[in-house]
Amino acid sequence: MATAQFMVTAAGLDALVNAQGGATDPIRIVSLGVTESAFTMAPTITALPGELKRITTVSGMAGSETTIHMTAQDVSTDVYELRGLGLFLEDGTLFAVYSQAEPIFRKVTVSFFLLALDVAFTNGVAGDIIFGDTSFLMPPASETVKGVAEIATNAEADAGEDDARIISPKKAKRLLDALHTLITAETDADLSALADGFDAIIAALVARTITGSGLVTGGGDLSASRILSVLAASAADVAAGVAADRAVTPAALSGLPRLLAQNGYAHLPGLGGLILQWGRFSALPNATSSTIFPIAFPTECFAVVSDGGVSGGADSQDNPPVLVASSISLTGFTVFSADDSSATRIYLALGI
Repeated sequence: MATAQFMVTAAGLDALVNAQGGATDPIRIVSLGVTESAFTMAPTITALPGELKRITTVSGMAGSETTIHMTAQDVSTDVYELRGLGLFLEDGTLFAVYSQAEPIFRKVTVSFFLLALDVAFTNGVAGDIIFGDTSFLMPPASETVKGVAEIATNAEADAGEDDARIISPKKAKRLLDALHTLITAETDADLSALADGFDAIIAALVARTITGSGLVTGGGDLSASRILSVLAASAADVAAGVAADRAVTPAALSGLPRLLAQNGYAHLPGLGGLILQWGRFSALPNATSSTIFPIAFPTECFAVVSDGGVSGGADSQDNPPVLVASSISLTGFTVFSADDSSATRIYLALGI
């Protein structure tokens, strides 16, 4: 049946007001009165018209602030047509009533009365009402409440739109079998077309090739993975400056021999082994002085330039130390000074 809109009696309202004001505990409904008589509901009713019997096996729970789900059962052999209901409190007060002209339920001797309905109130009083017997409550099943649920038909399961009914394992298997058949039929055709497409792609890839040139070596057709390689130059390759098939890396540049000091040297990259050396030495007064390079040139010393300060004597401007060109060797050179004092000299040397 649809939700029953019970009317709270004046006496029931007094009990409820006292409970909400804290004067008493929440009101407790302990029995359900039944009648075959249809009557006009009114708040002044204090007794259920034509009351046939009271059922004490009654249970309920609040589903919301305004609705209670209630269950009652009568396992006697009594026979009656139910048209009116009354909810009674522990002290016998008629709390609320409901009636309709058409029978709510027809009970015969061999049947038992099992009533489950939602009781709706016009305001939020459901939370202030409790029931005396909760052992057989059967609320509607939901995602959070265990209860009674209806099994969906095949049509409802196929539509997939009803969220209030459940699907049995048999119906679930029927849906899955149908889905499997559909997927298999489409997959076989799709896989065949996909295989043909892959064959065409592979054929096109075999016809294409990739080949290295210049610094890059390796390659081949695209039917398999191919590796392209680039050789890295060593420090020796950079110093020699001859190889044309190698890439210069920062590591190779930093690996060139060098000495960054007051007397030092450096190999110049990419110039065929060119070496630059520099340093300072002291030219002795009125004598020939020799100096040694930080390292010996492996092949040849092309040139040496010597310059620097003078002693500051009266004859220094006319007698600066001079480099003896014939003395330049792989390991060093000499200068002659006609000055009466020693002088500091600075030089640069270039060779291979």
